Amino acid sequence: MSNMKKQLVYLFCLFCLGSYAQEKFSISGYVKDNLSGEKLLGVNIIIDNTYGTTTNDYGFYSIHLKKGIHQIEISYLGYKTISKEISITGNQKIDFDLTEELAELDEIVISSNTTRKNIESIEMSVISLKGETIKKLPAILGEPDVLKSLQLLPGVSSVNEASSGFNVRGGSVDQNLILLDEATIYNASHLFGFFSVFNSNAIKNAKLYKGGIPSIYGGRLSSVLDIKQREGNTKDFGGEIGVGLISAKALIEGPILKGNKEEASGSYMLAGRRSYIDLFTFLTDDFKNSSLFFYDLNLKSNYNIGTNNRLFLSGYFGRDKFELDKFLGTIWGNTSASLRWTSILNEKLFLQTSAIYSNYDYNLDNLRTGSEFRWKSSITNYNFKPRLSWFINNNNTLKTGIDVTYYNFKPGKISPFKGSTINEEEFSQKFGLENGIYADLKQKLSDDLSLQYGVRWSNFSRLGKEDIREYNTGNPLTYNAEQDIYEENEVTQVTNYGSGKRIKTFNGLEPRISIRYLLNESNSLKLSYNKMYQYLHLISNTTSPTPLDIWSPSGPYLSPQSADQLALGYFKSFKKGKYDLSLEAYYKKLKDVTDFIDGADLLFTEEIETQVVQGKGRAYGLEVQLNKNEGKLTGWLSYTLARSENKVLGVNNNKYYPNNSDQLHELNLVGFYKLNSRWDFGVNFIFGSGRPVTYPTGRYTQNGLVVADYNNRNGNRLPTYHRLDISATLNPKKGKKGKWIFSIVNLYNRQNAASIYFNEIGETNNVEIATGMTQATKLSFFGIVPSISYEFKF
Repeated sequence: MSNMKKQLVYLFCLFCLGSYAQEKFSISGYVKDNLSGEKLLGVNIIIDNTYGTTTNDYGFYSIHLKKGIHQIEISYLGYKTISKEISITGNQKIDFDLTEELAELDEIVISSNTTRKNIESIEMSVISLKGETIKKLPAILGEPDVLKSLQLLPGVSSVNEASSGFNVRGGSVDQNLILLDEATIYNASHLFGFFSVFNSNAIKNAKLYKGGIPSIYGGRLSSVLDIKQREGNTKDFGGEIGVGLISAKALIEGPILKGNKEEASGSYMLAGRRSYIDLFTFLTDDFKNSSLFFYDLNLKSNYNIGTNNRLFLSGYFGRDKFELDKFLGTIWGNTSASLRWTSILNEKLFLQTSAIYSNYDYNLDNLRTGSEFRWKSSITNYNFKPRLSWFINNNNTLKTGIDVTYYNFKPGKISPFKGSTINEEEFSQKFGLENGIYADLKQKLSDDLSLQYGVRWSNFSRLGKEDIREYNTGNPLTYNAEQDIYEENEVTQVTNYGSGKRIKTFNGLEPRISIRYLLNESNSLKLSYNKMYQYLHLISNTTSPTPLDIWSPSGPYLSPQSADQLALGYFKSFKKGKYDLSLEAYYKKLKDVTDFIDGADLLFTEEIETQVVQGKGRAYGLEVQLNKNEGKLTGWLSYTLARSENKVLGVNNNKYYPNNSDQLHELNLVGFYKLNSRWDFGVNFIFGSGRPVTYPTGRYTQNGLVVADYNNRNGNRLPTYHRLDISATLNPKKGKKGKWIFSIVNLYNRQNAASIYFNEIGETNNVEIATGMTQATKLSFFGIVPSISYEFKF
């Protein structure tokens, strides 16, 4: 044998021996709650105290180990840590059951692995809240609210205390993608914003991405709020009942076809909630014949088909009703349904496929005698998205899939009733198709350096059937610089596009990358960049979501919005995980942001393109959060320093101006104190700079009427906002299942300004008269609000 052949044989033998020496096997399975059988997401799994993984959204994990004996540790906040030895001789499926920490503990201890995860995880600009954490916070009228809980964290704010709409890093409310079990929620408000549509009893986990958004998500510029509902108890039937000052709620859960088995193959959860403010309207003459209430229903069920396949069915239905007798009425709400199938193809491949329906609609009724009519509008989407997760090895995980969404927009239909002479009219429906293809790779290059990078290609087509107006200049509006106004151009013709025909198509390439570098075991640096496109627009000139929101797709005269965001963060753990600190700086550049022209009429206008213009925006800031993780007292302190501005031709002398969500300073202090096994206390203090508003700069008389003159949009500020909330929870005695929750919102009765309006009408002896003098009036939603509620488990 020649020397060359000997060398090749030698190298081949070395390769085979090396491959055998490095032989690895996969262990995979689910991590579950010991009592309910509920799958737990985000559980930390650490091998030999050196490397590890976390469970996915369905509680599934997969990790690769060399042959031999290994130490495995499974930890999750609020549960006892499991630490045991496992022997690896081949591919294995191992499920783990975690047991909750005993309620009798007199102090709260967050696992050191949880703090370690914050340092080592590649995720940044991400907030995760469990349903139980949300319930511990002081709540308005005793109703825990996931959206108001998120507003206590850095980079998340709201325009006022009565709004459940939220702003993330200076973005508008429509730039947040809100998902409930993957279904899009277009309006997350009950009672005009006092509460959100999310029943805290039905929530398993809420995760908010402010930046570093993975490529599996698309369609919004500022954030993604991904909410998962509870799956139900696979072992026993049970439930919860809660009664507060303005609402009551109930939840039942249990196994499906359990038989004599310890754990059933499936489970269900059904929750309902209703307010009963309307029961007390008879106490005042002004609202004696009026209505104001909301209700919602949550459903989730799942069933195992064999050992590797699982079906899920999720649903939500919610409605609000508000009616002032013989004057005005409105009904609005969301409906969603999700059917999902998950399959473990093998120890490395996990497939999930979802078919989703989502609808938001509202009715606006004019109840004035003789001119009664109903205005009805809606947006509906049908979504299909299969996704494949490939656990290549311990250092590489790939997610890839497609995302297809079909939209039907119904801007408005006017229908007379009660014999009204109003003519029936319907605005043209609009249709759209949005597609996304993505690949996202999480990669560990060394013990110190990890990456998550990917790309999403998005495509949106405005579809017929629709008549499109064409204008003599090619655009619906022309800016007149001399008069500083927009003038509507002449329509030259109308082109009809048949059903399904493409009117306008847009494409967008959206790269994403996150980098984590470990300085040492308690310090890390993180960097992220993401580009996003948004093809839907919320056409509104209010600062918070209203039932009358009008959604419009991109098209010939409305370009998609886009954003580029860069964020840099520093994360530190000290005193053995007792405290951790995060600092993040970000800069966001936006294109084709939408704003309304002066004097816009958005509700009863079919030609929306004649009421809005587009420009550019920028947002930048610094976010700081300090957490205390152990002891009787836990909580966090957060501070945000930020700016958010728009620049639109014809607005504010063509200079940058603060947008509605601009807030320079925001400070939140949140604390939880465990006195003993029965008493828990909570407190939060909120401080924020005043929001932008536009005050009149003068007045003039026209046809005998006094008209206010406005200049410099958002050139003024509301007064500084601050309030203090406290709560106390009396937990049941051993063997009992009921608990009392007491809370006081706005403890020192601060009258925070929600808005300031101006008029020239005063009152003398209860009669309105023109005073001839402009008066400023502050509108505050509430002062001090005490509440009490009772919750019972069975």
